[in-house]
Amino acid sequence: MKKRIIILSIMILLTILSSIFIPQVETNYDLTTYLPSNSDIIKGMETLEDEFGVHSLIELQINDVDPDEVIAIKTFLMEIEHVEQVIWLDDYVDLSTVPISAIDENIVNSFYVDQKALLQISIGLDAYDLDLENVLDQIKDEIRSFDFALRGEAIMNIENRHIANQEVLKIMLLILPIVILIMIIASKSWIEPLILLISIGVAVVLNLGTNIFLPNVSYITQTMALALQLALSLDYGLFLMHRFYEEKEKTEDLSFAIKTAFKRSFPSITASALTTIAGFVSLLFMSYRIGFDIGIVLSKGILLSYFSTMILTPILIYLMYPWIQKTMHKHILKPFKSYIKYISMLKYVIVIIFIIVTIGGVYYSNQTEYLYGNNTSFGQDRRVMLDKDEISETFGDYQTIVILVPNNEILKEVNLAATLTQNSDILEVTSLVTTVDPNIPRSMLPEDLVAQFIGENYTRFIIKSNITEETTKLYNFSDDLNAIVNSYYDSYYIVGMAESTTEIKSLVLDDQLMISLLSMIAIFFILLITFKSFLIPIILVLVIQSAIWFNLSILYLQDIQTIYIGYLVVMAIQLGATIDYAVLMTHRYVENRKTFNVFESMDFSFQKSFITITISAFVLACAGFIEGIFSNISAVKDIGYLLGKGTLISYLFVLIFLPALLMTLDKILVHLNKKKKKRSI
Repeated sequence: MKKRIIILSIMILLTILSSIFIPQVETNYDLTTYLPSNSDIIKGMETLEDEFGVHSLIELQINDVDPDEVIAIKTFLMEIEHVEQVIWLDDYVDLSTVPISAIDENIVNSFYVDQKALLQISIGLDAYDLDLENVLDQIKDEIRSFDFALRGEAIMNIENRHIANQEVLKIMLLILPIVILIMIIASKSWIEPLILLISIGVAVVLNLGTNIFLPNVSYITQTMALALQLALSLDYGLFLMHRFYEEKEKTEDLSFAIKTAFKRSFPSITASALTTIAGFVSLLFMSYRIGFDIGIVLSKGILLSYFSTMILTPILIYLMYPWIQKTMHKHILKPFKSYIKYISMLKYVIVIIFIIVTIGGVYYSNQTEYLYGNNTSFGQDRRVMLDKDEISETFGDYQTIVILVPNNEILKEVNLAATLTQNSDILEVTSLVTTVDPNIPRSMLPEDLVAQFIGENYTRFIIKSNITEETTKLYNFSDDLNAIVNSYYDSYYIVGMAESTTEIKSLVLDDQLMISLLSMIAIFFILLITFKSFLIPIILVLVIQSAIWFNLSILYLQDIQTIYIGYLVVMAIQLGATIDYAVLMTHRYVENRKTFNVFESMDFSFQKSFITITISAFVLACAGFIEGIFSNISAVKDIGYLLGKGTLISYLFVLIFLPALLMTLDKILVHLNKKKKKRSI
């Protein structure tokens, strides 16, 4: 008893320390930082910063305003700290001498339409700088008496930060009641859900707190880690708890029942935890380091959940057993008694269907298209999206791309500008040679003007493209842009959404085969050690991998695009975590096959594992669907929906196809097992 109290005290102390560390963990909202250090985009961004400093650009639309008011507003805005420049129509034309009606319509329409003014505000802070929000608040305060709208990367980043900070609590408040309800329905004691939630809750707090030892955690990981850890590792406690009930029926000795339950559930729990970790560990090897971020946090979480289950849960069962006994009730959820009978009768038909579904899944999953960029979008009813749409409706939408070229040849700059202007996807080209006559010596030009475009080693071209969404056209445009610049310069940098998205796509596609093979091979060897059989791991991995292919096929058949990083994360979770269901059922089957015939073994395995598998699957599916339905972050929504569907598909594949495959291949399994025993003798 003394040892249990000491262990419990240590766990409480670690939990308190971790909870103190949680608010200190730094969150990263800039996904470009996860590109490899030798990335052209990273080099381009560093060069841009070295040559021209750090800048963020936001656009401000002011409604029902006359030109004199706009000029006055500009003056006030320029007094705000970190605001470096406010550009409007009066920077191109002297409005004190030239009436707006006399100015070229194309120029005017970029700045002033129907008494709506569009100002471009340059701020001397990085788009992810936390101080940017304070600057934005001051801007809003200066124009509070006007109707206005704002758009820009910095605006999206601030909104992202607000949403991510709110999401974790919101998602947990939605998930917890559903998880508790599912556990109550499937429990044998009203106190059982409390024991499991305490055990997993401690692990969750430890995981979030130990993130302090990482440089930072991405907002995507932060938003989904808590819910996924809860959903993914809940079944470890279920395995142990339900085994304890079985062992307690055989003996009155509480300690002996707990020890026996621990011993007999240890292989299944360990295999389940290791396969889940293996799925996440494969993400650590991605060139696009967001995979490392997600992989390290979630694999650490699963490992902590495993240790918490194996150390804390037995102690809680021992200490709380009197309450467990007093609150015992009949199972509300019960397995179907004749289910395996029908599976046995139709097993050959089911195996044929499985083969057809697998082949179809392989084909259609390879046709699925993905998104690779950082597509920051939120619910259309949010202010940032309404503002963005309002500005786009009046002044159009575009993406800004920066091109950096060596600044030693003016003629090349003139020719490059002319060629870029001819491209139908480019709306505007701004550089020193397009702003002033290139024949004027640069030494005679105003220093402020030159500094906007000419750095120590590079000249800056700023172009606006009408391609704003990730499509095949965007990739073609990126290729065309590189071809144009490369025709004039051997060394150059292109910085923008088109280029970064193209580079991310190239990186993750190069990683795809490696990630898939690593996770499958690692999981295969874990199962090989667990079952000491070569065929069983093949069957289990094939069943879950078929479920993954089927899940991805649905995307293609519904013509839905999802983010590729979401696909990789869900693949890791679905293969590494839902294989737990197959492991539990198969472990029971192999154990029972030593005593019973094929049908009896499978029937007994199904009856004893159905409730645990069902709870685990439903909790994980609910976690996924809740993330998908209620999250305001597009990446998290995609991962949630894909995970929810994938979990239910894996659940059905394990309940339908796995029993049929094990019974069909039983003679081979038994034969191989006998040969193995003879060799050991």
